[in-house]
Amino acid sequence: MAGSVKLAGVDEIASPRQPGSVALREAAPRRIPLVAVGVLVFCCVCWGYSFPVMQFATRAFDRHVVANAAGAGDWEKFASRALFNGVRFGLAAMLYGLITLRRQGRGFSQHDVVGGAVVGAFFAGGMLLQVTGLRWVLPSVSSFFTALPVVFAPAVEAVVLRRHVGGRTWGAVALAVVGIVLLSWPKPEAIAQNSQVIAAPFPYLGELLTIAGAAVFTAEIICVHHFGQRADAVRLTFVMLASTSVLSLAVGLAIPAAGVHLNSAAVEGLAHDREVGWTMATLVVVSSVLALHLMNAYQPRVSPAVASVVYCTEPLFGTLFSLCFATERLTLLTAAGGIVVIVSVLTVARVTDVAPRGD
Repeated sequence: MAGSVKLAGVDEIASPRQPGSVALREAAPRRIPLVAVGVLVFCCVCWGYSFPVMQFATRAFDRHVVANAAGAGDWEKFASRALFNGVRFGLAAMLYGLITLRRQGRGFSQHDVVGGAVVGAFFAGGMLLQVTGLRWVLPSVSSFFTALPVVFAPAVEAVVLRRHVGGRTWGAVALAVVGIVLLSWPKPEAIAQNSQVIAAPFPYLGELLTIAGAAVFTAEIICVHHFGQRADAVRLTFVMLASTSVLSLAVGLAIPAAGVHLNSAAVEGLAHDREVGWTMATLVVVSSVLALHLMNAYQPRVSPAVASVVYCTEPLFGTLFSLCFATERLTLLTAAGGIVVIVSVLTVARVTDVAPRGD
């Protein structure tokens, strides 16, 4: 029944620490990061799945909201991507609200509302840039560039927040950067039968949009860490999803793109399209509701630098799922880069410091 489902991490992140023996309390700081790292890697599996699936989903979405999908211009596609994100995260917000109804009814604090809105704003911007860039880049390339917060976050943490970033983390960052470079190297032979990419209006447009999205996601990572110290993870996630939906719909409706309509006919067509059905359902349930809840519940337990390195597994899983869906082919560079990324994650998994919690 709605409201009776408990998602992993809810009570642990929102409840006060339970009293226990001194040995348990001293051992806890060494256990929690390992659990958090494992959960965040699972989140990356969910997000990796979304990269090739988003290409199928947006193609199907265009058939119903764009009057001339085959000949649509860049503004029409951009508006359609914004509407797609609005619908996806609107459905995710409703589902998440129903699942966590009991927690939502206890009242929202200022940290829940402000934190969720700020995180949602950055997330909406990053997702719009990412899904738009996917029109011109392979899923693996998109996921590799989306992992760039591994470079941005430690710099922000060290320079802006003036926090100490350990040498082991910086070493893992260096390994991850090498893996990202190998994985994102141009590979024309990677094009497969189900590849959805088209030629960009000018070189590297898709890459630039995705890198810009990575910069926005870096701000999101920092905000999740900041607000997650005091906000309730469940309510913050709900506000985040709702804010992402509202902002995305507002952008899509505000863009003056002729022939893009989210009217009753489009909604009816979307509801009866099987490709829209399975892609949207899995993106909402797996890649949005489940993964984002776990991210908001467990990311605050590690530092932003550690979290950003763990997120480097996302391109690895994105590549694997892309191969499964035949949206690209495996190359030697892809395999080599994936191995390096795995090594970087194993390195950061040994970090045992817990991110300081707010008062």
